[in-house]
Amino acid sequence: MPISWSSVSRDGIILAEAGQDDKDGGVVKAAQKISSVKPTAGWEKVKSGKHRGLKFHLHELANAELDGSYGEENSVKILLWTFSCVYDPNELSEDYAKAFLTKIVYVTEPLRGMPWWRDGGLLSAQPSFAPTLLQQMENIEQLGQLATLNQHLSETKKIMATNIENILERGEAIEELEDQASKLDEMSKVFKTKAKQVRRFKMWQNAKHGVVVGSAITTVVGVAVIPPLIALL
Repeated sequence: MPISWSSVSRDGIILAEAGQDDKDGGVVKAAQKISSVKPTAGWEKVKSGKHRGLKFHLHELANAELDGSYGEENSVKILLWTFSCVYDPNELSEDYAKAFLTKIVYVTEPLRGMPWWRDGGLLSAQPSFAPTLLQQMENIEQLGQLATLNQHLSETKKIMATNIENILERGEAIEELEDQASKLDEMSKVFKTKAKQVRRFKMWQNAKHGVVVGSAITTVVGVAVIPPLIALL
């Protein structure tokens, strides 16, 4: 199977995963390696032996009340949805792996509002979604038409644009709370605008080209009636 492992996570918690390790443990190593990469607004990639790891994030904006002294105010909260896979580059191109994860983003869209998705703990969606995830992995050849592939990649660019704006908006909300007692003068407003433009440019560069990571492995998270691969390690 070209895709050896895939998972869906929320805020670093694996909700569902499917896959099978190879005899030398290479799939688990690649899955752990891609899972440990710091999230960005776009794609993250790793190389691990003969395997490749790929990850995409959806930054979903949600309002949440602050605790403590600012309890009466609303802060901007981001739910971080993560879609990951490990694939064999000799059997599957990177573009097809990206198209696969983009499809998983849209397959899970009606599910992500469910309580066990939005607030559930480790593997809370494993019984209900792991079979669907495995089926999508096995049916990767259905992405074969070029038009379908291009559509998936185009949709991903729209999500990356939304991610960037949501991250920037969250940053602005935090700044407003911190600076609510003082007014910014005209010079500081100009500086803030320029800084935001620079941040947006850099984030777009990373999102479009992906963040490639080469070495360190951080222990993350395996074994559940499709057993998880790394969630319980």
